[in-house]
Amino acid sequence: MISFPTHNNPSNSLLPVGATLRYNTRNTCIKSKKIIPNLYPYISSLSQYSSPFNFTIKIYVYGENFLPNGLTSVNFGNIQNINVSYINSNTLYFELNNFIFPGVYSVVAQNNINFNAKNKTANTINGMSLHSNNVEYRITHALKLRE
Repeated sequence: MISFPTHNNPSNSLLPVGATLRYNTRNTCIKSKKIIPNLYPYISSLSQYSSPFNFTIKIYVYGENFLPNGLTSVNFGNIQNINVSYINSNTLYFELNNFIFPGVYSVVAQNNINFNAKNKTANTINGMSLHSNNVEYRITHALKLRE
């Protein structure tokens, strides 16, 4: 334990004159167990915005663990790897501007992790896709083709 008098330190003006600050000099931090953070995306809900003439649908995806810089993409039904616009780690959106028929579509987010890491057996991992839960999305009207 180290003690410092406070009478010459203006930053401690809230302490009474003559009071002493005590700092613990021992390292009492809890050591990390080196747990890898969860990188699997999770979708909690979806919402949509349709353009005035139904040319496009913007679908907002809310959840957790979305990654920036093009590392997260979305699968919508049989359309794979749709580019998304990243807002934050809990929100992203994508646009559909093709002719889409009414129906129920599966929405899955995927984080595409590309890294070179060697494990204890010296095998190299060159990327993986981590998929979210499956959320169903219903389209009640078809998108129109632009003329």
